[in-house]
Amino acid sequence: MADLAVAGESPAAEGLGSAPRRSRRPIAALAAALAAEGDRRILWFPVFFGTGIALYFTLTIEPPLWLGIALVSTAAAVALGLRRWPVLCTGAGMVAVVAAGFAVMQASRLERGTAMLERRIGSVALTGRVIDIDQLASGWRVVIAPDPLPGIATDAQPKKLRIRIPATSDALRPGDRISMRARLYPPPAQIVPGGWDLQRALYFLEIGGVGYSFDPARRIAATGALAEHHDGGWREWLLRLRNDMTNRISAALPGSTGGIAAALITGKRRMIAEAVNQAFRDSGLAHLLAISGMHLALVGGLVFVAVRGGLALIPWVALRYPIKKIAAVFAIIVMFFYLMISGASIPTERSFIMNGIVFAAVLIDRLRLSMRLCALAALVLLALEPESLVGVSFQMSFGAVIALVAAYEKWGAQFGKLFHSGSLPRQALGYGGAVLVTTLIATAGTDPFAIYHFHRIVLYSPLANIIAVPLSGIWIMPWGLVACLLMPFGLEHLGLTPMGWGIDATIWVAQWVAAMPGNVWSTPRLPLWGMVMIVLGGCWLCLWQRRWRLWGTLGIAAGLATMLFTRPPDLILGDFGRLLAARAPDGNYFVADTGEKLSRSFLARETGATLLPWPAAGGAAIAGQGILDCSAAGRCIYSVHGKRVALVTGEAGLPVVCSTVDAIVAQLPAGYQCRSQIPVVDRIDSWRQGAIALWLDEGGIAIETANGSRGDRPWVPHPVSARERAKAAAKP
Repeated sequence: MADLAVAGESPAAEGLGSAPRRSRRPIAALAAALAAEGDRRILWFPVFFGTGIALYFTLTIEPPLWLGIALVSTAAAVALGLRRWPVLCTGAGMVAVVAAGFAVMQASRLERGTAMLERRIGSVALTGRVIDIDQLASGWRVVIAPDPLPGIATDAQPKKLRIRIPATSDALRPGDRISMRARLYPPPAQIVPGGWDLQRALYFLEIGGVGYSFDPARRIAATGALAEHHDGGWREWLLRLRNDMTNRISAALPGSTGGIAAALITGKRRMIAEAVNQAFRDSGLAHLLAISGMHLALVGGLVFVAVRGGLALIPWVALRYPIKKIAAVFAIIVMFFYLMISGASIPTERSFIMNGIVFAAVLIDRLRLSMRLCALAALVLLALEPESLVGVSFQMSFGAVIALVAAYEKWGAQFGKLFHSGSLPRQALGYGGAVLVTTLIATAGTDPFAIYHFHRIVLYSPLANIIAVPLSGIWIMPWGLVACLLMPFGLEHLGLTPMGWGIDATIWVAQWVAAMPGNVWSTPRLPLWGMVMIVLGGCWLCLWQRRWRLWGTLGIAAGLATMLFTRPPDLILGDFGRLLAARAPDGNYFVADTGEKLSRSFLARETGATLLPWPAAGGAAIAGQGILDCSAAGRCIYSVHGKRVALVTGEAGLPVVCSTVDAIVAQLPAGYQCRSQIPVVDRIDSWRQGAIALWLDEGGIAIETANGSRGDRPWVPHPVSARERAKAAAKP
C-alpha cells in the first residue's frame, strides 16, 4: 500500500496483479526521488540543451536544416498530449529540450560557418580589410576579410583568412586595408584521428584559410564602393581600442612581462615567450594567463569595495543614499567594460553573467550565490554560442565553477568557520587554506577535461596556486585596474610598473614549480565515451542534493577506467604525408618531419610524448631491440607486436617486396602493387583522408583516418586533384 501511495495509485490497482505492480515500483521510486529534489530539477535544463548540441557534433553527415525544427515541434506536441501523465510528459519535454539544442546548433552553423580552402594556393596577390591583429614574438598575425581570391568559385570564397606577416610590415590597426603577396593553406587538420580539431574551431570563427606573406604587408587606401560603404561600427572601434591598449602595455613592459600584463587586461597573449607559456602550463598556472572568471570577479569586487568604502567616508552621502547599491552599479559597469576590452572569452562571459546577477541581486536586496546562477549562465552561453560546448574553455570553466559551488553548498558553513574566524593571524593563515581547498576542488573539476584534451595532469599545481593566486588578487589585478584608469591620461606606467613586479614574481613561481621532478604526469588517452560518462556522473553528483547523488561517483570512476582500454597509435602519418611518427618502447615517438613545426607541436600535445629525432640513414637496430631498423636507404623497418612495417621516407626506399612486410607506410606515393595483399598507406591517402593512425597487434593491423572519423562535415576539406579540377572545368 505504501508503494501504491507513493505512485499515486488506488488500492483497487492490486487487482491488476503483482507483476505489473512490481514493474511500477522503479518508476514510482524514481518519481518520488525526483519530487524530493524540488527545484533542483530545473538545473538539468542546460544539461539536456547541451546534449542536443553534442549530438550534432557526433554525426558524420551534415543533417538537413529542417530536422531540428521538426524534432522540436514533434517532441513539444507529444509533451502537450501527455500532460495528464506527468512522468511521460516530463520525458517528452526533456526530448524537446534536447531537440532545441540540436536546432540552435544548426542555426549557429548556418550563421557562423564559412567556406574552407580545399587546397594550397601558391604566391597570390592578396588584399583585404584587417579584422584583428596580434603581435607575435617575431612579426604579426592578422585576421583579414579578403577580397575575392583568384581561381576560386564565389561560393567557395572564405569569409576570413589568418595570415602571418613580418615585423617590417606597416603599423596596422583593425579596419585598415592592406596588400601583400601570400601563400595560403587550408586550416591545419587533425594530426591524430580523434584529436583536437582546429579546422572545426576556425570554421566557427569564420576563418577558412591560413598562410603567411612573402613580403611586408602594406596599408592601402580604400577606393570606390569600399571607401563609401565601409563602416566597422562599434566592434571595429573596440578592436582598435584593444590593439592600442596592448601596444601601450608592451611599450611600458617589454617581453613576457608585458605579454602577461596584456593577456590580463586585453586578452592578447601572443607576446608571451613559449618557454614562459610552457612553465605556466607545467605548473598549473595557465588559468592565470587567460582572463577567466577569477579575474572578472576580482575586478568587480575591487570596484565594489573601493566605491562603497570611498562613499562611506563621506557622511553626507553615506547617510542619504544607498551606497551599497551604488557600488553594485559601478561594479556591473566596470565588469562590462572589462568584458568588452578583454575579448569576451567564454570563461569571462560566464563570470560576467554570474557576477552580474549577484550584483543585480544586491540592487533588490536578494543576495544568494547558488547553482541556479551556473545553470543560467550555461544556458545563456549555449544559446548564444552553442559551438562553445565542445571547446576546452567552456568545459574547464564550468567544470571548475560547478565543482566549487557544489562543494560550498555542502560544506560552506564549515569552511567559513575553519578559514574565516579567530584572530587576525589565524584568518591570514585561513586565507591560504581557503585558496588551497579552492584549488583542490577546482582541480578535481577540471582534471578530467585536462586529461581528455591535453593527456596530462600537473601534480604540484596546488603549491603554485597557493602562492600565485593571492599574489594575483592582492597585487597584480589591483595595479592592472589602476593602470587602466590612468591610461586615458598617459600615466599607465605608474600602475604597470608595480604590476610588472608581481608578474615577474609569478613567472618565477611558475618556473620553480614546473622544474620540480615528477610534476607533470602523462596520462593515457581518455576516449570520448569515457569523457561523457565522467561529465554525466559529475552533473549527477553536483546538481542533486539528496543521497542518491553519490551514484554519480560510479559514473566518474567508470569514465576514468576507460583509459585502461586505450592505447596510443603505433604509427601516424599526417600533414599530407610530411609527418611520420613511430612509437618507441618508452611511449615517445620518433618523428620524420619535412613539414611545418605546427604539426610537431600538435603531435606532442595529442600524445603527451617527447618527440625524438628520426634515426640517421644507414643506422641499424635503432631504438633498442631492433624496433626501428633504418639500414636500407630511404626505408626503415618497424617491428612491434609481431608485425613488420616498411616505413618509406625517400624514393630510394621503393619498391618494397610485398611478401617481406605486413604493411607499408610511405611519405610519398607508394603505388598500387601491394595494396591487394597488405595494408598500404601513403602520401596520397593522407592528402585525401587526413591523418592516418595504425595500431599493430599479433591479430592484425587496425587503421583509422581523421576524415573517416569526422565524416562529411562542412569544416572537413575535400581535396580535389588538378586533373579532377580540370575535368570539372571542362564540363559544359
